[in-house]
Order: sequence, then structure tokens, then C-alpha cells
Amino acid sequence: MNYIITSILSLIFAFNAIFTIPYQEVESAFSQGNAAKIMNLGTTKMLISIEGMEGVYSKSQGTQVLNSFFKNNPPKSFSFGFKGKNSGASTFAMGEYRSGNVFRVSIKFKNMNTQHQIESITINSQK
Repeated sequence: MNYIITSILSLIFAFNAIFTIPYQEVESAFSQGNAAKIMNLGTTKMLISIEGMEGVYSKSQGTQVLNSFFKNNPPKSFSFGFKGKNSGASTFAMGEYRSGNVFRVSIKFKNMNTQHQIESITINSQK
């Protein structure tokens, strides 16, 4: 009986890990200014909009775009202020990136093959 209960709980935790949105990884990557890690959490092509300049980028192009942003705005901190639902085809989150200025970061996640990946990132300065 204990074996059955243990097996069921293990399966529940395993499925929960698969479907979890990588909020912690995104927070860590933004806090470190790690563009490559952010892009690795994303879809093959990602929409990136920084201060109104937007484009759809491959992982290597997006890494260069984000590296340029981090170079001009070295990270002090990042934290999510809002995290959307953990289920469904897509979800949305908003965070605050602090550098010399404060930026609002909006991230849209898309469920792709049992895991959530970043589909788009929008970064705007808060005034």
C-alpha cells in the first residue's frame, strides 16, 4: 500500500515539474544579465521589444540584442510582481528590472511540448 501511495505522489511531483513555468530561472537570468540563459528558455524565434524597438529574433540574434541591453543597463535586481496562471496554452508575467533606471518587463510564456517557453519579452522604462 505504501508503495502505491509513494508511486502516485512521485508521478504527481514529476508531472508538476514538467509543467512548471520557469519563473525562478528567468528571475535568476535577468538578475545576472545572462542573455544566453534567457534565450535558452525561449522558443526557436522570440519577439523582443525594448523601448518600442521590436523584432523577431533567433536565439543567437536575441542573445546579442539582450546583451546590448544589459551592457547599457547593468543589472541590479529583477523580480516578478505578477505571475499568471500555471495552466493552459499560454500565460503572462510582469516583473521589474532595476539598473540605473527601472524597467517594466512583460514576458509571455507558451506551452510547447509539455514545457513552458518564453514566446515574447517586452522591456520598457518606467517613468
